[in-house]
Amino acid sequence: MKSKNPAKSRLQKPGPQAPTIRDRELALFAKAIAHPARVAILRGLLERGGCVCGEIVNTLPLSQATVSQHLKVMKEAGLLSGEVDGPRVCYCPEPRTIARLKFLVGELHVKEEDMKNEGDVRESVREKYGSLAAAGGGCCGDGTGSGCGSGADVLTRIGYSDEQRAAVPEGANLGLGCGNPLGYADVKPGETVLDLGSGAGIDAFLASVQTGPAGHVIGVDMTPAMIDRARANAQKGNYSNVEFRLGEIEHLPLADSTVDVIISNCVVNLSPDKPQVFRDAHRALKPGGRLLISDLVWLREVSSETRKKAESAVGCVAGASLLGDYLRLMQDAGFKDVEVLAQNNYASPQVEGSADIGSVKVRARKA
Repeated sequence: MKSKNPAKSRLQKPGPQAPTIRDRELALFAKAIAHPARVAILRGLLERGGCVCGEIVNTLPLSQATVSQHLKVMKEAGLLSGEVDGPRVCYCPEPRTIARLKFLVGELHVKEEDMKNEGDVRESVREKYGSLAAAGGGCCGDGTGSGCGSGADVLTRIGYSDEQRAAVPEGANLGLGCGNPLGYADVKPGETVLDLGSGAGIDAFLASVQTGPAGHVIGVDMTPAMIDRARANAQKGNYSNVEFRLGEIEHLPLADSTVDVIISNCVVNLSPDKPQVFRDAHRALKPGGRLLISDLVWLREVSSETRKKAESAVGCVAGASLLGDYLRLMQDAGFKDVEVLAQNNYASPQVEGSADIGSVKVRARKA
């Protein structure tokens, strides 16, 4: 594996991955059509070839209030224009803006049955990782940036030291990570550490060694089977300073400003609401607290076909963001000094487009 280290490249100096004007424009449009229902509404308007004044409600399995809210969001982005017609507002596509959007992302085709909401995505992830917990391990692919498998050589490949490998309790490593966030966390004795998507507990247990008996480690995972497995591992290993809480990383079961360090290993990319993940992480951190994340991202924009092929072959890539967008989401949530500490290509010869997938380690802090 050939490792790249951008020398702690800060967000304002992202080097070769600096977002272009086209990237920023595309991100703006993407935010406006981030919900599948909005894509379906936009497609319907384009196919109709004119304006609608309420009849689109009858074509979608959504309430009038929900459709109105989606129309408002797209109007604010310039994709639609709106005119008052008595008690109604009629919406029309903006030809120039639509033409630009088509140029950037191609024709839009969204089927009604594909309109999954965030709950559907979470349930799919919960089901998959519940099965992995029951099976005692799994794999998110065979790329060099993945933690596929549970052997010591795999932990070495993704950045764990000999000392850390020796300290991993039996049953805690399910082979689902893509890096070692603790390698950059600088956890100090007595600190409180939060692990987002803690799984069977590997990083939480390693953090407990660093924070010591005076410190505290909290793991949060939304999969009951993972929580059960992690708690059993903690009991077997007599980890008295570690606890595991059932909850979503978008809505953490913690009070404001209560943790010193937040870590996460190949989990945030699976969330259907990454902005909320980073907002709630920022809320839970104490002033001056650190966020250390190891995750999978797209290093450059690829075609939708390539993305689908990669996601079907590598389940943990599903939902991954472009690196530049990922960093901006952290900054938008209020984090300062957002920086990429290390970056490796995923690079699996069996997966088309995998060379454009990266395993990154990112650090940020709360002012």
